[in-house]
Amino acid sequence: MWDDRVNFAHLRAFYHVADCGSFTLASKRLNLSQSTLSLQVQSLEKHYGFPVIKRHKKRLELTEEGALVFSYARSIFSLAHDLGNAMEDLRTRSIKIGSTPTLAHYIMPQVIRTLKEENARLRIQLYTGLSKEVLQKVIDFEYHVGLIGRTDCPGNVINKRVAEPRLHFITNDPDVPARIHLKDLANYPLILAEDGSTTRAYIIEAFRRCHIPLNNYIDCENAQAIKDMVHLGMGGAFFPGYAIESDIRERKYRKIDIVEDLHLTINLVYLKERRNLSTVKKFVAAVKESVFASNR
Repeated sequence: MWDDRVNFAHLRAFYHVADCGSFTLASKRLNLSQSTLSLQVQSLEKHYGFPVIKRHKKRLELTEEGALVFSYARSIFSLAHDLGNAMEDLRTRSIKIGSTPTLAHYIMPQVIRTLKEENARLRIQLYTGLSKEVLQKVIDFEYHVGLIGRTDCPGNVINKRVAEPRLHFITNDPDVPARIHLKDLANYPLILAEDGSTTRAYIIEAFRRCHIPLNNYIDCENAQAIKDMVHLGMGGAFFPGYAIESDIRERKYRKIDIVEDLHLTINLVYLKERRNLSTVKKFVAAVKESVFASNR
């Protein structure tokens, strides 16, 4: 039975020898020894059962069969080159980004604007979810990159800390001083993000570590709804500065400084296998160039 399983390394060696018209020039082009090239061409000849090159002392000539193989090899490697260009074009014209809802609302617009300014034709798709959900979709190759809170990552994921924004307490209660200790919020009605939120987990752990009784008054998955409830005097909540700046200017509620160092950790995550993709590199650069990277 005819065996059509071609060894493309052997075919590639023959193609470059024929294209260069010389084993010497082909060895320099491919960075292989002439003896290795010669063995690969001989293996190709053995596979097809006929010689493809007439070997002379001063020149190289293709056999009739060799000329046929060369014409097909040229088409094959031309298609391979076109495929490489097409894949590179695909990699450079779209990117899928995962982010937590809060980061998508307050941070990603600036990052995306920076990205678009340098890459106007790049198609950007932004999706939101909890940090663990976004990380899993990065691992599963659904997202190219993710912008998430503090989350443990497996070894095949690059996890870059890009900002540590300080957390502030917000309330409409006039009796709360402008600067307090965390212990001053013992049993104070708190409005926390939903289960699975890394910010929620961090706050609960901070209270637990300091042995402070926590009054988890309301759970809510929507950051704007939490702020609206604070505005109505229903309790207090924790937010980074970038998420409350405009509301503070409009005096919708008060920003209270916490003496203890409470801060978020925001990370950029992507698979090690994708670190050399041009779209991933462009996104990383956009994050670094954006206002977000200033750790305000």
